[in-house]
Amino acid sequence: MVSYIHLPIVALCSFILLAIWRLWVCIDRLGFMSEVSRRAPSMFQGHLLATVLAIMPLLIATVSWFGIPLPQQTSPMNAYLAAFISAACLGGCLLLLKNTGERLALSWAGSREGALRVVAMLRIIDAAELAYALQYVHEHEAKNGRVIDAETVREESK
Repeated sequence: MVSYIHLPIVALCSFILLAIWRLWVCIDRLGFMSEVSRRAPSMFQGHLLATVLAIMPLLIATVSWFGIPLPQQTSPMNAYLAAFISAACLGGCLLLLKNTGERLALSWAGSREGALRVVAMLRIIDAAELAYALQYVHEHEAKNGRVIDAETVREESK
């Protein structure tokens, strides 16, 4: 009876896996997969870890429902322990995905919008970093004159 607690956990994990998969498929279809994974590696790695944690309750539920003993065990896993581990894996998955609520969606249209948000976010961050760097260079030039003197560089390179 306790093993029926796995049903809502498995359902929620399935929805999470579907949303993560759709987001990355849409990013790939837009042609930004390598750019996003290169420029936001923590997002890619976080989603990968969340995927692993979302798959674990599916495996634990299968082991619990079919009574499969784990290696070096003589009896099947305790149902309460299996439910606790599944809930802990789901909690860890949700904790990893706490800041991705607006990017993950259960529809293709929402997933495309989330993929566009990710790409736009990365472009906005680049523009802000460039604006800050240019502002810093202009302020430094105003205080100290030219940052790089072309004549000095030419003389030193000869």
